[in-house]
Amino acid sequence: MGCSSSTDSKRTKDGVLALDAVPGGLNPSHLDQAAAKDTRDLSMIQNKLTTIPQGLGKILTLTALNCSENLLTELPSDLRLLVNLQTLDASDNKIKRIPDEVGELASLTKLHLYKNELSGLPDAIGTLTSLTEINAFNNKIIRLPATIGNLVNLTELNAADNKLKTIPKTDGMTSLTRLALFHNNIVMLPSLKSLEKIQKLELYRNQMDSLPALGNFPEMDAFSCAHNRLTKLPDEIPSPDEIPSFLGLEELEASRNMLSSIPEALAGLPKLWKLMIAQNNISEFPPALCRMPSLKTLDLQSNQLTSLPQELTECTTLAILLLGGNQISVIPPFLTTDLPSIKRLTIDGNPINWELVENLPTHEALSKRFETIKDAASSAVYRR
Repeated sequence: MGCSSSTDSKRTKDGVLALDAVPGGLNPSHLDQAAAKDTRDLSMIQNKLTTIPQGLGKILTLTALNCSENLLTELPSDLRLLVNLQTLDASDNKIKRIPDEVGELASLTKLHLYKNELSGLPDAIGTLTSLTEINAFNNKIIRLPATIGNLVNLTELNAADNKLKTIPKTDGMTSLTRLALFHNNIVMLPSLKSLEKIQKLELYRNQMDSLPALGNFPEMDAFSCAHNRLTKLPDEIPSPDEIPSFLGLEELEASRNMLSSIPEALAGLPKLWKLMIAQNNISEFPPALCRMPSLKTLDLQSNQLTSLPQELTECTTLAILLLGGNQISVIPPFLTTDLPSIKRLTIDGNPINWELVENLPTHEALSKRFETIKDAASSAVYRR
């Protein structure tokens, strides 16, 4: 009893009450207890709740509520009474609908609803202008409300792994730093030019033939548009006069598309260290790109390359070069002597005849250069 009293005292002092995995389950008396203690932070995870017990609306001091990892199918209507609530985590439940009353939570800054069964979000969400985070990952959402564009303080929107075909205009979402829309059914997007503070733009695993208009994104460090149907990268990247808008870009992933070329203007991105452009229709690697000063990982697997430019020797920072599944028949000798930072080279799946006299010296030199070789004569995978 003494231990329990001490714990309760600490919780009262800190305003934190954890009612997680309560033996016998939660009941209204537990919430009355929370109200009596002026609880600010209430956790009730892993209680197998299908509904939240009556009395939640009495805890007027509540600023954080975590009811995740239950079996909830809905949120209670008296949720609207929690006018001081700043964080609501109702993730990992079976919720099918968010009530309009959520729009009355004017102080709400973080809304976590991932891993539920939602088909949409209410229009009322657009009134929550204090929101900084919405995580609706892994639901069944087919549309986002147009009012979501009113959320001027939103910094993170995660609507990935849903059933979206597009999203509303983002003109008002000028504070957004992360937009995650991967693994949807998106065929087109509105202009994203207003997202000037964006840092991570995740559009992979969709069905887009082209990307939306992009703007001045000086803070964007990661851009993924892999696994779509793109035939070219957006105009803002290939156009030299637009390159300053991507000066902070460090990672570009555009694999599994239908690209036939790589924009030479990528050479103007001083921080780009990772370029993933495998499984496209690229037949030439532009010599200009060999001047990228920070490039460490270059994935060109499963394209239509027949050769590599001599200028690749200028890429002294390159550590990983993936060339498997192309049409290269002769390995350039400079791979045995240059590229001082190289640690991994793959050339499997190319039509290389290692029995030819001109290939033997290259094979022997590569064997000596790399400490370990896995069946080099057949798979030609080198690593050190």
